[in-house]
Amino acid sequence: MNKTVFNAFQTASFLAGAGLFVYLVRQTGLTALAHYLGMMGWGFALIIGLSGFRNCARAGSWYLSIEPNKRGITFWRLMNVMLAGEAIKYLTATGPLLGEPAKAAMVRHQVPLLQGFSSVLVENLIYYLTVFIFMLAGLPALAWLTEVPGNLKLAGYILMSTITLAVLVTWLAIRRRWFVLARALEQLARLTNRRASEPRPQRRRIEAIAIQVRAVEDNLYSFYARRRGAFYLIFSLDMCAHLINVVEVYIILALLKLPATLSIGFLVEAVTKVINMVFFFVPTRAGVYESGNALLLQALGMSAAAGIALAIIRKLRAFVWVGYGLVVIGLLMLRNNAERRDILKVERNTLKIEK
Repeated sequence: MNKTVFNAFQTASFLAGAGLFVYLVRQTGLTALAHYLGMMGWGFALIIGLSGFRNCARAGSWYLSIEPNKRGITFWRLMNVMLAGEAIKYLTATGPLLGEPAKAAMVRHQVPLLQGFSSVLVENLIYYLTVFIFMLAGLPALAWLTEVPGNLKLAGYILMSTITLAVLVTWLAIRRRWFVLARALEQLARLTNRRASEPRPQRRRIEAIAIQVRAVEDNLYSFYARRRGAFYLIFSLDMCAHLINVVEVYIILALLKLPATLSIGFLVEAVTKVINMVFFFVPTRAGVYESGNALLLQALGMSAAAGIALAIIRKLRAFVWVGYGLVVIGLLMLRNNAERRDILKVERNTLKIEK
């Protein structure tokens, strides 16, 4: 997919989501939404503080994923970089495909690049394992507690089967060390070699990348055997991050004077994870997130307006941290530019001395 096509896709997906959002707001009514949003008051500060603890948990899991002898970065700086990467994920159609590698790139001066990529992969693998556990538990609970149409129930079964299969394949790949990406690149290099009588720079680049990818995959596959204690600690921190989100939903519903239970918070969070996974290519999940919450709260006996208000409040909270992440990106760019200017200045002075 070239850059022009990708930009068109990203714009189209965002506009479609924004159009759905506008439609939902018009159907629900601004008065009803304003009523719910006004009820939050200073409670929104509590939501921001609670999400700050969640960010600390996620940053802690990434920090622990880095090999102890490679951690040339402080926890707080790492959390800033994590929030910058999350901002990229939230605002672009690439989602984790760009946001996660960007995190490793932003800490390359403090953490070796291969170790950075390895740590990001390890943290994401464990994080998505906890996400799958939440989803596998939440979808049957949703079907049990509410009336789910037959088509949606079938889609839920298909999704659960797909998740289970993905977990099984990932487990087999790690246990048997399939080196999926490295072998694919090595095969590509061999195919390139057959088409040319002499080695070409393109083939050499592919072979060099394959060696690096194999090193990253080896770190990933051996992590559990080498650092079992860190694995369980990262798993626990990621589960805590999910539970904080459950509590967040509970508090918002309570502040909105709606039926608030931890089981409802759990269901909302499980559905949120499904939406985030299926519609990761829609920037900010515009429209789809609000419609998902509206349908869920309606099924639980509340109004569509309550579901949309819940989604908007959580999205506003997300925008606060996205704004923070964008500031971090700006500061990192200014710092990198200053370092380049200093390097050029030193080189010019060296040349003058030599002359």
